[in-house]
Amino acid sequence: MLNFLSSKKSSGAGPLQGYKITNIERSKKYGVAADSLRMLKTKASEKFKLNSCRVYLAQDGVEVLDEDYFRTLPAQVLFVVAEQDAIVKTDFELMYDAIKSTHSELLQAGTLAKEFVCNNQSDIARLLQDAQHTQNQQTAKSRRSEHEEWFEGLHKRTDEKGPQTKEEIMQRRGQDRIRGYFYKTKDELTKCAVYRRNLMAKELIDEMLELFRQLLIGFDYFSCIFDRSHPERLPDAQVSNLVLANEKSDDGGQADEVDAQRIPSKRMKLIVKKSLENNPNPIDKYRMALCNSSGEFRCMGLWNHQQCNYGAHVINPYASRENMILFQVWNLDHQVEISRTVLPSIVENVSRMISDEAEAICKIHNRRGKNLSVITYFIELFTLGNLKLVHIVCHDKSIHDMISRGAIICDKCSEYKYIKALQNKIRYNKNALL
Repeated sequence: MLNFLSSKKSSGAGPLQGYKITNIERSKKYGVAADSLRMLKTKASEKFKLNSCRVYLAQDGVEVLDEDYFRTLPAQVLFVVAEQDAIVKTDFELMYDAIKSTHSELLQAGTLAKEFVCNNQSDIARLLQDAQHTQNQQTAKSRRSEHEEWFEGLHKRTDEKGPQTKEEIMQRRGQDRIRGYFYKTKDELTKCAVYRRNLMAKELIDEMLELFRQLLIGFDYFSCIFDRSHPERLPDAQVSNLVLANEKSDDGGQADEVDAQRIPSKRMKLIVKKSLENNPNPIDKYRMALCNSSGEFRCMGLWNHQQCNYGAHVINPYASRENMILFQVWNLDHQVEISRTVLPSIVENVSRMISDEAEAICKIHNRRGKNLSVITYFIELFTLGNLKLVHIVCHDKSIHDMISRGAIICDKCSEYKYIKALQNKIRYNKNALL
């Protein structure tokens, strides 16, 4: 009885806010108040009689694993709660399945539509031209005051520091995608057996996670990927060649985020930016927008294809509120898979590092390894070096037959020297700014 009552009280983790929870069938929906992910899971477990509750965002299916990430989400967001091994579909995927189940009716409707178009070609052409002109005008608008409809339903901030442009909103959407990969990486690595049982493994993984965090802050969690105002963008000609093409080098239960509370993100961003100045780095080339200057995105195709097989997979989320909502179901697809390949590679190489010397060998120089290729893993986890933007139809969730390039490196490897030099610069600039 005491445990039940305690779940209803504020834990003091953060402000108490209202959220919506539903089951995977969307047959029941409840409103709950929670001040933490833990409290939300407790209440969801009681409402839906779940033994092991997991929490997902209904709009895009992202699993919420981290209390820090939970606190970045706005009130009244809809979560799907499910058991440990349940398959969770996004709102869009449920609608897509419903449409597929009525395929014959759609075909009949298509035939009627074709006849109507043939009989009214001139009128329809004029209407389409007018509609296209209006859409182009709306697409070009940027500020909230110019296109209020586009911002409908988004959290409105009255202070001047809040997002007042489409570009700012899309920057945050890009950050959320990449930030989600960091929380997933952190969650899986800090829960693995070798991290919990071996102090050296824990130190290696903590050091890697801290450098990941610093670099992500320094690169603003790659907010540029969905930002049409970003000066660098991905040309159409590079779509099929960028992903992993340039990755060849000469080297071939902690709950709190590491050091997260000591240095504010804005200051850390300045520290990392200063540390990267006048020093060519292998990450900068992936800091680019995936759209053209008007905000149009094109599907990059299946993970193992050079391009999209469907020419119609094009969207401009800047054009309308509907497009912006639909864009949420476009996926960033890891060619080298994060859970099946990249993270297991990290755990395997950490295990070798803590074993005998015969296991922890740099294959390039045949010497005792000193570290893991952190930058290579960073590129595979968080950058366009391994990510393709794809329409939901082109997101193949079967096993990808690709291996990680991450490895054990020694003090003769250029990547090892780069990592150490970067860490020293960050440490120096951090002390200088504190």
